[in-house]
Amino acid sequence: LQREVFTHADLERIAKYLHELHPEQSGWLKFNSHKNFLGFGYYDINVIIAALNEKGYDLLWHDKRTGIEDADLSGCVGIIIHIQPDWFFRRGHWFALKHFDENLTVPKVPTTYVGEPRAARSISENEEREYEPKTHDPGFWNLDSKLRHPEYIGDRELLNAFLQKLSKRNRLHILLVVPSVDHTSASSSQPPSSLSSSPSVE
Repeated sequence: LQREVFTHADLERIAKYLHELHPEQSGWLKFNSHKNFLGFGYYDINVIIAALNEKGYDLLWHDKRTGIEDADLSGCVGIIIHIQPDWFFRRGHWFALKHFDENLTVPKVPTTYVGEPRAARSISENEEREYEPKTHDPGFWNLDSKLRHPEYIGDRELLNAFLQKLSKRNRLHILLVVPSVDHTSASSSQPPSSLSSSPSVE
């Protein structure tokens, strides 16, 4: 369902450019604040925004004061979810949702609880096995890399229910990927003021 659009070298290039553009953001430590200083990737949202801009897309932050059911998804080509870390040793997690207009067939697998640590999965979910294929109608799909296969969500109503359930278990940011044009809506291309620092992405 997805293809490699950006390589590690692409993201490194963008992170380096942003660092050289505003080196003062790194403070007295002088390391590149747009990626993990240990070299594990984990780029911040500014890198993702710049990467999408190169392909002709903007990233809009959904205003959490309004319900996701009120968001206008008519021009949205994808949704990016950021689950904020809730304790020191658990990093934030990013994954994408996308609507596909055609019927798609994928293996039918047990539901994995998105947002839960990997250790919370049962042994049976991690076993190598063959699953029966199932064809789904057009709708939204969960493309989380922690899932063994893409997970079918369904229509807009089921998407709303999925995000509402997810937000009850996690602190979320919902970002909409849209073509690069001028936008006037409740969403914003700038991070919410409540963020003390930019979230990072693997």
